[in-house]
Amino acid sequence: MKIKKLILSMLGTSLVGFGIGYVFTNSTIFGLCSHNQYSCRDFFNGTGDPFFYGMGALALVFLLLLAVPQAFPAWKKFAIWFVPIAAILFATYSDPASGDFISPYPETVFKWVSALYVLISVIIIAMHSPALHTRTKK
Repeated sequence: MKIKKLILSMLGTSLVGFGIGYVFTNSTIFGLCSHNQYSCRDFFNGTGDPFFYGMGALALVFLLLLAVPQAFPAWKKFAIWFVPIAAILFATYSDPASGDFISPYPETVFKWVSALYVLISVIIIAMHSPALHTRTKK
């Protein structure tokens, strides 16, 4: 029961972060910036995109962990190293320089890293699902 409460609190925190990211990413719609304030929009997009994609991915995984809380210890071993690395990448990745055709834009990197995180988390959770273990024992 203690693990479910922890997962619920982390789910709530990630949903709040996802909401903040959504508002920041859509700063003109919510009146934080006007359409012609490029530096304002760039600031809010630069802050909002990592929150929007990263916290959205966390929320999806926490929803899965609510269904399979016994997978939490195994998932935690993965998340302890992946989430900080992703956060550092999100905080330090900048727009590709002018003329750099190889580097992806930050939003693309945020999507890829978040999708990779969800994919690996789903695999870990599925491997520790009791339904999988009961089928393999037969």
